[in-house]
Amino acid sequence: MMRRLLMTASVALACATVAQPVDAQFSFGAQGALMTGVEEVQAGDMNGTMGLGARVQVSPPIPVLSIGVVGQGVYYFPDDAVLDNYMTYGLGAKLGFSFPLVSPYIIGGWQWRRAEAGGVTDTESGGTFGGGVQLGMIPVFLEATIEFNDEIPTAQNFDVNPLVIQAGFMFGG
Repeated sequence: MMRRLLMTASVALACATVAQPVDAQFSFGAQGALMTGVEEVQAGDMNGTMGLGARVQVSPPIPVLSIGVVGQGVYYFPDDAVLDNYMTYGLGAKLGFSFPLVSPYIIGGWQWRRAEAGGVTDTESGGTFGGGVQLGMIPVFLEATIEFNDEIPTAQNFDVNPLVIQAGFMFGG
């Protein structure tokens, strides 16, 4: 009995001594996006459409790995007269390696996109997958993702998988 108590106390003391506090780091930023590969959305042409948005990232401070949860939203400015507005927002996971000058990563998650034309709004969702790089000393990133979207029967032309190129900067973390 005394042996078990001594062993339990030793393990508890070792865990308390070795344990380090883990603080998640929050980063906030702004990003610009370029949508390519989309020929028709609601009978509108979105290929080459630019957008602006925000990004937030939560990541634990692990020395060599760059992991985190990323939330983002982008409002696009369609040139086509058919679309009144178009936006995307998503949540994903990021995994990469941290090097002194550049940190390459892959990102995947779930994306929602919403288009409004003539007072009619259609929303669809689907998975995303891509990759990017973040510069070491400057909080700048460049990323390319492809959106795999579900087709909604009421949507007219949501049968495309756009490639989105994003660049931006992050603060904090």
